[in-house]
Amino acid sequence: METQNLATTISHVTKFDARTGEFLTDSPVIYGMLGRCRITSIETRQMGSQSIKFYKLEIQKPTLSRSTRQDPAIWVPVATAKEKGLRAIMDRAQAEEALKILLSREYYFEVGQPWKVVQAQLEKAIQSEGGAGLAKVASFLHVLGKRQIVPTSEVAKFSEAVNRILYRELSELLDEPMKSIEERVAKGMKHKLIPDS
Repeated sequence: METQNLATTISHVTKFDARTGEFLTDSPVIYGMLGRCRITSIETRQMGSQSIKFYKLEIQKPTLSRSTRQDPAIWVPVATAKEKGLRAIMDRAQAEEALKILLSREYYFEVGQPWKVVQAQLEKAIQSEGGAGLAKVASFLHVLGKRQIVPTSEVAKFSEAVNRILYRELSELLDEPMKSIEERVAKGMKHKLIPDS
């Protein structure tokens, strides 16, 4: 069992090239709303007269996934990868900070805006703030879900994707079952402020 835990811990570490600040091949990463991926290679491709370096990503299915279908590779230009939401897996301190955000009374975004407007803000927060942004978005979506008697399908889908990515990452980092993380967060989120109608 010790060996398995060591292997799990090692698989959480995102590796960087210290000189360039770029991710290295075989690193686990989080990519926007797709969640956990692995960099399978870094390749340079010719696009017209330019040579552009790309990360080739493979989506990582959860351990308990029954799907055997192989998802297509995702190609992300190295130069703009971080702007597009490619980030390192959270470390333990970042995971603890994300939990504090989830359990705080704040909900971080303005509730009364149209969904199209707020969705763009939420996606930007996830891309620019990483795990903390993901936790802020989950907090806001919880409050928004409370406010809507029946959440719209767009809100429900977005919320489901955010929670799946966030809870999986927290579960793996904190070495707690996902169900335990979900229950702790649900209990803490009961205290979130519910905005006036």
